[in-house]
Amino acid sequence: MDETTKREEPLPVQSKHSTPQSQLSPWCTSLFGDVFGVTLNVDDTSKRFLESTFTELVEEGLDPQFEESHADRIIIEYLTEVGNTNPFKWLRDCWVKVQQYKRTLKAKDPLRDEKLQVLEEIDRLTSNYGLVAFQIEDMFINGNIDTYLKDVIANDSLYSDFIIQILYHAHEEGTLLEFLNVFVVELAKEVSKIDFRDSHYQLVLNVFQLILSQKPVAAVFTQIDNFHAKEEVKPHRIETTTLLGPLFRLSPLQSTVSIALFDENTNSSSRKVKSVGESLQAEHKVLLERLFFITDKIIRGSEQSRNDLLKYFATIVNKNHLRRGDHADFSKLASNAFMTNISMVLIRLSLPFLDSSLTKLDKIDPNYFQNTHCLIDISEETRANATNAEANEYFEAHKIDKKPNFISDCFYLTLTYLQYGLGGLYISESKLDKLIKHLKSTVENLNRPISDPSNRLQMIQRMQLPALQKKLEQAKSEKNALTSFFIHRNLQLEIFDFIAGSSAFLVRTVEPTHLYPKTKLRLPFVPDVIGVENVDNSEHFREQAPVPYKYFPEFCVEGVINFVLSSCKFVANPMIRNSRLPSLMEFMLVFLRCPELIGNPHLKGRLVEVLSIGTYPMTDGTPGFMQDIIDTDPLLTDNLLYALLDFYVVVEKTGSSSQFYDKFNSRFHISCILEQIWKNSVYKRQLIHQSEHNEEFFIRFVARMLNDLTFLLDESLRQLQDVHAVQNELELRKQGGSNMDGTNEDLESRLSSAENQARADIQLANRTLDLFDMFTGEVPKAFIKPEIVGRLASMLDYNLEALVGPKCTELKVREPEKYKFNPKDLLLKICKVFVNLSSESDFTKAVANDSRSFKRALFNRAEDIIRRWGLSNEDFIKCLVTFADKAEETRIADEAEEQDLGEIPDEYLDPLMYTLMEDPVILPGSKVNIDRATIRSHLLSDSTDPFNRMPLKYEDVIPNDDLKQEILDWKRGKKANKSTDVNMTDA
Repeated sequence: MDETTKREEPLPVQSKHSTPQSQLSPWCTSLFGDVFGVTLNVDDTSKRFLESTFTELVEEGLDPQFEESHADRIIIEYLTEVGNTNPFKWLRDCWVKVQQYKRTLKAKDPLRDEKLQVLEEIDRLTSNYGLVAFQIEDMFINGNIDTYLKDVIANDSLYSDFIIQILYHAHEEGTLLEFLNVFVVELAKEVSKIDFRDSHYQLVLNVFQLILSQKPVAAVFTQIDNFHAKEEVKPHRIETTTLLGPLFRLSPLQSTVSIALFDENTNSSSRKVKSVGESLQAEHKVLLERLFFITDKIIRGSEQSRNDLLKYFATIVNKNHLRRGDHADFSKLASNAFMTNISMVLIRLSLPFLDSSLTKLDKIDPNYFQNTHCLIDISEETRANATNAEANEYFEAHKIDKKPNFISDCFYLTLTYLQYGLGGLYISESKLDKLIKHLKSTVENLNRPISDPSNRLQMIQRMQLPALQKKLEQAKSEKNALTSFFIHRNLQLEIFDFIAGSSAFLVRTVEPTHLYPKTKLRLPFVPDVIGVENVDNSEHFREQAPVPYKYFPEFCVEGVINFVLSSCKFVANPMIRNSRLPSLMEFMLVFLRCPELIGNPHLKGRLVEVLSIGTYPMTDGTPGFMQDIIDTDPLLTDNLLYALLDFYVVVEKTGSSSQFYDKFNSRFHISCILEQIWKNSVYKRQLIHQSEHNEEFFIRFVARMLNDLTFLLDESLRQLQDVHAVQNELELRKQGGSNMDGTNEDLESRLSSAENQARADIQLANRTLDLFDMFTGEVPKAFIKPEIVGRLASMLDYNLEALVGPKCTELKVREPEKYKFNPKDLLLKICKVFVNLSSESDFTKAVANDSRSFKRALFNRAEDIIRRWGLSNEDFIKCLVTFADKAEETRIADEAEEQDLGEIPDEYLDPLMYTLMEDPVILPGSKVNIDRATIRSHLLSDSTDPFNRMPLKYEDVIPNDDLKQEILDWKRGKKANKSTDVNMTDA
C-alpha cells in the first residue's frame, strides 16, 4: 500500500484526548504493551517494535515511551505499517484486553479516573477502527472482509461483545446502514454456499441473531441492499437473490438434503429412514425457532421494518400462486423448503391472536380485501361464492384507503401461505407418488428379460435403466423428506392451532350477528329451500351469500380444508385428542350445512372426506377421533344428518366435465359417515323426521341413491364379466388357443383397466347398498313413493338375476377379494332390501310388475345359497320366501287384469314408460300428456321437459282431470264387459 492510499478517506479516527507526558507514562507503556502487543524498545522481541513512533519521539527530544495520547497513532501504525494476518481479530483482541483492564481497576487507585479515561479512549478507537475495517477493505495491511467474517462466524461467542460495540458506534455516528450493507450482505453469501446438511449454517445464524438483537439494527435491516425482491425477478430466484432468501431455504426439504440423507442406497432399512427423519425433525424445529427470532426482531424493529418484511413475504407468495396448480412446474417456482419455513414463521406470528380464548378475533378486519393497502394479489383468484366481476364491482364501491393493522396483515398473509406455501407440499406429494409409481413400473419392465435381442428399441431403453433407477431413488428420498414433515407432530400442532383460530374467524365472518364464539350458532343461516327444483339451485344460494365473505378469495377456506384433509391421513394427526377440535368441527358443519357459503362443491367433497376419516374407528378399535363430538355436540346432532343428506343430493352437479364421476367419491364418504353415526339413535330419529316432514327433499335423496346404485352395480358386474373374459383368454393363449383379437400387451392393459374400475365400482356399490339396508329398515315408506318404487324394484330384480341367474358364472374371477367382490355378501344385501320392504304392498306390486327381470325361480336360488352358506337365519329366509310368493301371486293377478283390458289406446299410454297412465298431467311447454309419477321421477334427476329440454318445475305441470276420468271410465268399461262375458259364459 503506498502513502497516497493510506491517506484516503475515511481519515484515521482521531483521539479525543491529547495530554503531555505525565505520571501515567509508565502505566501507559505497560498497558499499551499488553493491549496492543507493541513496544518502543528495539531490544524487546516479545512485542512488535513501532519504528515510526520511536523515531518521531526521538526527533522531538522525548523519551521513547508511551503516553495516553499515543493510542490512535499506535493503532494506525500497527494496522498500516506493521501488519497482522487478521487486522479485525487484532482489534477485537485489543478491545477485549481493555475490558479486562477496566474490571481490574481498583476503586482506591488515586489515578483511577485518568486510567479509565485512557481505557475508554482505546475502547472507542478499537471499535471505530473495527467499523472502518468493513467500510474500506484495503485500509489495513492484509485487510480482507471475507477473512474477517469467517473468523467472526467461527468464533461468534468471542466476537459478540465487540460486534455489539461496533454496532453501537456505527449507530451513534450514523453509519450503521453503511456497515450493515457490507457485513450482512457478505454474511448472507456465506449461507447461500451451503445447505441444511452443513452445520456451518448454525454459526452464521448465531451472528444474524446477535446483530438483530440490537434494535437499531432491526429497525433498518429491511433497508439493506438486496432485501427486497426486484419486480422482474422470477419466483424461483427470490430465495437466492434476496438477503433473507438463503436463510429461509435452509430445510430438510431441500432436494440436495433429502436426496443425500434419505438415499435408500445408504439408508436401506425403514428403521434408518425413521432415525434420519427424527433427527432432521429435531434440527428443523430448532431452525424454525431461530428463523422466528430473526423475523420477530425485524417486526419489532420499527414500523418501516415491519411493513417491509410483510411486503417481502407478500411479494414471494404473490409470485407463487401457481404452486397449487395441477400442472405446476416446480422448477420455476419457489422451493418447498423456502415456502414452508416462511409459512411456519408466519403461523407462529399469528398464534398470539388466534389462541384458544378466541378473544382477539375482532382485531382481524373482515373488510381487508377491499383495502387498497391489501398485501395480497387476489385479482385472478376464484371467489368464495361470487364472480370476479361481482367482487371487483363491490370492492370498487366499498373501497377502504387506510393502512390495515398488523394483525390483519399477518393473518391474511398466513392464510395465503397456508394455501400456496404448505398447500404446495400436498401437490408435490401427489406428483411424487405418481412419479414413483410410474418409475417403479418402468424399471420393473426394463428389468425383465429382453424378448428379442435384435430389437434395437428395447436395447436403447435398457441403457436408460441406471438413470431411471437413480431418479426413482431420488423421488423416494424426496417423498421421505415430505413425510417426515407431515408426521412432525409438534409442527403439525402449531399449524392446527392456526387452523382452529382461522376456522373460528371464518365462522364469525359468515354468522349473521358476527358475535361468534360469544353467542351460540343457529343453523341454517338462510332458511332451507323446500322444493325439488330448488334444492340444488346454486344461483339462488349465491344471492344469499353473506357480504363481504362471498367476495373473499376461495383459498381462505380451501387452505384450511386442504390442511385438515392432508394431516388426518398421517399418524401424527394433530386433531387427535386436541381440545381445539370443536372449533374445526363447527366450521366444517357450518360450511356443509349452509349451501350459500361455498360455490365449489369439490371443497365440500373434501370436508366429507375429512369427516369420513374422522368417524372411522381407530386402529385399536376405539371410535374415530371426531366421533365423540359428533355424538354429543348439540349443534352437530341437530344439523349434521341434514347437511350430509343435502350434499348427497347437491353433489350431483359439480359443474365440471367429470361431474358424473365426481359425485361417487363424495357419496362414498357420506355413506361411510352415515354408517358410523347410525349407531346413535338421535340420528335415526332425525332420518324418520326428514322422511315424514321433508318429503320432497327426501324423495330426491332416495332417487339419487337409487341412480347411483343402479349404475354402480351394473358397471361393476359388467367390469367383472370383462375381467372373467380376459383372464380366460390369457389362459387359453397359454395353451395355444385364442378367441379374442389383440396382442397380449393389449389384453394385459384391458385387464388392468377393468380390474381397477371393478374394484372402485364394487366398493362404492357396497357402501350404497349398506345405506339402502339401513334406511329401508328404518323408514320403508320413504322408498315406496310412486316416483321411485318401480325403478327400485327393477334394479333389485335385475341384480338378483345377475347374481343367481344363468349368467352368474360370468362373474367368476380369480382372487375376487382383490376387487372387494363377495357375491354371497352382495346377494345377502340385496335380499335384505327385499325383506325390509316386504310388508309394503306397493313395493310387492312394483316387483311383480317388472316383467323383464322378476322370476320366482331366482328367489328359490337365492334361498338355497343363503341357507347353504349360513348367511342368515331361518326367520329371514322365511320372510324372503313369503315375499317372493306374494310377488308371484301379484304378477299372475296383474297379468290376468292386463289381459282383461286388452289393447290400450295410445293416448292412454305414458309416452316414456308405455304403461297405462293413472294420473295424467300436461307439460306446459311441450303440451305432452304424461303420468304424474313419471314426470316427477324424471325431474328428480333432470329439471327440464323431456320432450323439448326447456326448464320445467314440478308445480308448473297441469293436471289433466278430463283424461284421467276418461281412462277411469275406459277401465270400468273394460271390467264391465269382462264381467258380462263371464256371466254369459256361466249361463
